[in-house]
Amino acid sequence: MPQPVEPARANTASATSPLVEHRRYQPWPAGHAHDHHQLLFGLDGATELEIDGHLYRVDRHNGLIVPAGSHHEFLGLAGNLQVVADFPGASVALPARLMEWPRAFVLDGALGMRVQALAALYPASTCTAHLNWTVAATLAGDLADALGASDRHDAASMFPVMAIDAYLRANLSSALHAGHLAEHFGWSVRRFHTLFAEAFGDTPHRYQTRLRLDRAVQLLAGTGLPLVDVALASGYPDQTTFTRSFTRRFGQPPGAWRASAGGFSPPTPGPG
Repeated sequence: MPQPVEPARANTASATSPLVEHRRYQPWPAGHAHDHHQLLFGLDGATELEIDGHLYRVDRHNGLIVPAGSHHEFLGLAGNLQVVADFPGASVALPARLMEWPRAFVLDGALGMRVQALAALYPASTCTAHLNWTVAATLAGDLADALGASDRHDAASMFPVMAIDAYLRANLSSALHAGHLAEHFGWSVRRFHTLFAEAFGDTPHRYQTRLRLDRAVQLLAGTGLPLVDVALASGYPDQTTFTRSFTRRFGQPPGAWRASAGGFSPPTPGPG
């Protein structure tokens, strides 16, 4: 019996680029593992997945994080449809700790509405690096907001990963060095830097840069702001610094990126 196969990455995306698309799973059991993280956001019907003996359900009200390397069995039920986001570890900015184990999340409130809105706007048949980055960055930011609101960590007893992530997202216009962050969250600088690298998979400076560029790709696609205003809104001091950072990460300057990403305008991110 044939089995559903994860679609190959588009030629426009590199191995470190996200892939976001509508996907239906067939009504017979199949299973595999892959080297990228996968986020499933239910739209219609339901899909069941089993990971490490635990059964998860993805439907209109429930999503799921599938960590890279996790073997998962899956079965599509009648009418299933989901937005599936394949996130290599070095792509959009989300804490590595968030992706260490399977995690179900609820698609309600702002996150549920955003998923439905993006699914309606995002062309199901289109798969380009530019659109994938824009939609992936938007989904990542909303998921981080939703999970951060549900995680109530005591900063005095454990490292508050999602609170730190939320603080960075809310302060993109400030250069938040490890010393500032350590003081704000009550840790020594050396200990904070070590724990941050373990939890986020990156240094504070590099992770903040990824957050800023995630913001930039959303603004480039979703607004008509001049490039200098995109730079300032993304936390850069000037357009030259922004262009250099953007080009280093994406292989082309922001003006060329915007020209290639035309035709899709996701809801823009809130102010930092």
